[in-house]
Amino acid sequence: MDTLNTMLKINFPQLKQALDKLGFEETWVKESYVKFNNPQAYAIIVLSSYEIDKEIKPAYMRMIEKVLEEKGIIRRDKFESLFNDFRSDQSSLM
Repeated sequence: MDTLNTMLKINFPQLKQALDKLGFEETWVKESYVKFNNPQAYAIIVLSSYEIDKEIKPAYMRMIEKVLEEKGIIRRDKFESLFNDFRSDQSSLM
């Protein structure tokens, strides 16, 4: 079971905030794609542009998790902890 995607809904600003914490820089490409680059780790993540309130697709979240792990930025078992602040916000709404 993929607990990250079933328990936590991440939108674009939340993802951007988490990647910012990890040293990624954001660049928009032709208004339809956004590139996150971490020059220290030689890591690049490219996503389709998102409306602010839209949830990031589970496949993209898995791809981001894989890139972060492969580049040695964060271990897979720690990936979900990047979003703990957002989980707290969501649980207070229920």
